[in-house]
Amino acid sequence: MQNIKNILKTSLITIIFLLALTLIMTTLNYFNIFDYKIINIIKIIIPIITFCFGGYNIGKKATKNGWLEGLKLSTFLSIMLIIICVLLKKFKIDYLLYILILIISSMLGSMLGINKK
Repeated sequence: MQNIKNILKTSLITIIFLLALTLIMTTLNYFNIFDYKIINIIKIIIPIITFCFGGYNIGKKATKNGWLEGLKLSTFLSIMLIIICVLLKKFKIDYLLYILILIISSMLGSMLGINKK
């Protein structure tokens, strides 16, 4: 039960962090501070950073197997992202590679988090 509570709490923190960074990026795009090409790169990097941050947070709370905790967190968040994309009808097969990169990012973050205890 505690494990599920940690995953849900860290997921909420990760989603809030993701939304905050997306809001900042959207504001900067609205005022034309960055070029369109840079915005496309930032759109890819922001979720990778947030998944790594979420993995780091859950890794700090784990006692062993940090990579497994990161895998659990990223699988939960990835399923949520896939459901949202399917509902919005924007899901493509290429998106699965991006999901795999997010999962690896979260696993690496949790490995760093468990070692920083």
